[in-house]
Parts: sequence; structure tokens; C-alpha cells
Amino acid sequence: MTALGLEPEPLAFRVRPQVDECFDSWIDRVAFAHDTTRSDLFRHLGIEEALARQDLARGQSGLGFAEYLRVHHMVERLAWAVQIEPSIVKGTFLSVDGSALLPRRMRQYVCARCWQQARRDGQPRIIRKEWILRMSWRCRLHDGLLSRVPVEEGPMSDRALDAWLVDALAEAERVRGGIAYRGRRLAWNALCIDTLLRGSLNRFKGEKQHYLERFQGNLFHFTRHRVAMLALAHSHLDRAVWGFERLVAMTMPERPVQNAASLQPPTRLPRNWRIGRGRATPCPVDSHLFDVVLAYAHVQERRDVSAPGRTPRGLLSAPGSRRRAARAP
Repeated sequence: MTALGLEPEPLAFRVRPQVDECFDSWIDRVAFAHDTTRSDLFRHLGIEEALARQDLARGQSGLGFAEYLRVHHMVERLAWAVQIEPSIVKGTFLSVDGSALLPRRMRQYVCARCWQQARRDGQPRIIRKEWILRMSWRCRLHDGLLSRVPVEEGPMSDRALDAWLVDALAEAERVRGGIAYRGRRLAWNALCIDTLLRGSLNRFKGEKQHYLERFQGNLFHFTRHRVAMLALAHSHLDRAVWGFERLVAMTMPERPVQNAASLQPPTRLPRNWRIGRGRATPCPVDSHLFDVVLAYAHVQERRDVSAPGRTPRGLLSAPGSRRRAARAP
């Protein structure tokens, strides 16, 4: 992007962060506007390229002195590149504990209604900071459930995006129908999210603090129905998720392993939860055994990676991928 021997210049397209936009959402829009990758963008701006592969959602929070200086330099260069104050770049960061954030590869939850309106108004489609929190599952502006954007190679075409938005809205309404929320828990959810967004370290009292401790680092992303599970947990059907929460909260020695006498979970979970009341059409949310196995797989994969001299066994690979790899020449 820069000729050899020449100093870099501010970027041609001044893509600036939107209000409440998270860092990854903004920097990906900057790279896309210049038809490049994050690594190449950082290299062009004189930013250490290794930072492009790191999780920067929390900015300088929790970093040692050397790492702090590297991120500080990145903030200064990015602010200069798009001609804004460094404080605006820092405003895209979240000052929270890492356990409060979704895993990096899963920070793709958005409000389809917000995106639909942004597309109609010619505004950028962004991922808000609160949507990458583990305890965030609904759009507080539209009172709608969040939807996960499909991960594809390159951006979706306009036609594919429109089709996905229609389907996402329909699915969100289908799951939302029949769920009676507990108003107090919705209020606590909003209060706790606002507290995390501010980076406040103040503790609540009583039930509010218990709520925060329960949901701030929840593990519902281990299931395929994360948003539906969180919606159930905030409704009058909240007992439906207790079994899963107890299961993933157990310590490692208590979890079934491959050589155990039984692979049955310690608590018996319902196979199917039916959401709906009265004569309304019930909305099934399946709790397949696959969700439980996936939770075990994540834990086992982490243990394999952390153990010295061991390599991951590929528990999270796509079905059939290991067999295909074995047949490859």
C-alpha cells in the first residue's frame, strides 16, 4: 500500500467509529473500505503486525507495561490515519474482565432490525459494544432478539444480506413468541450491561449482585441456541436452563471423559423445551445431546492445548473432516 522509502499518509477513506461501535467492527470496516486486510492495514500504518492477530476488544485493559505501550502506539496511529482524537478510538474498547466477553470468533451477534434500518438509511452496519458481552442477547432499542451473522468468505452481496435480514427477523419473532419475560430481570440486565459499558467496579447488593455473577460470564455460547437460552433464563420458564448451567459449572474432574464408565451427564436434562402458553403455537427449542457434547469438547480442547507436549485432538472440527484428512494423500 505504501511505496518503499515513503512515509505513510492518512488513509484515503476516513472511516470513523460510530457511537457505541466495538473496535473489531470499526477496524474491519476500515480495512474493507480500503480493500485490504487488517494485517496489511497495520503494516501500512507502521503498527506492529502481530497486533492484528490479537484480541483488542479490551484495548489496554489488563496489559503489562510493554503490551500497554504497543497498544497505545496503535491507538495513536489509527487516530492519525482517520484524523480523529485518540480518545475516540479508545471509546471503541471495553474496560471489562475478559470472561465477560464472548469468544472472539462468536462476536457476530447483531440486531437484524437495526441493520435493516441502517441499510435503508444508507448508514454503516455496525456491531455495538454491548452485543459482544456474554450477558447481551436482545436489542434494547427494538426489544428484539439478536441474530448471529453468518460467517462467509468476504462480505455478503446486497441480495444475500436482504434475504438474511428477512430470515433473521422471522426467526427472532418465532423464538420470541410466547416467552413471558420477568420484568425485574430485564431491568437488571440493562443495569448490569450499562455498568459494564462504563467500566464501573462498583458492586451491587443482594439479588442484583447474584444476577451479575450468574450472567456476566455465562457459558450459554456452548449451545447452538445461545440467544434462546438466555431469553428463557429471563422468563418464567427459567428452570428449563438450570440443568445446563449446573452441567457447565462443574469442575473438570467431575465432567465425564472418554474412558469413564458412563457418558451420561450427572443431571438429567430435558430433551425438548416447548415455549408457548395457552393456544399460541408452541415454539420448540431443542436441547440435543450434541449441545452437551460440544460443551465437553470445548473443555477437553482447552485442556489438551494447555497441557505441555500435547496437541489438540480436533474435537471441534467439522463432521467428517478428520476422515477426509485421513484419506488425503
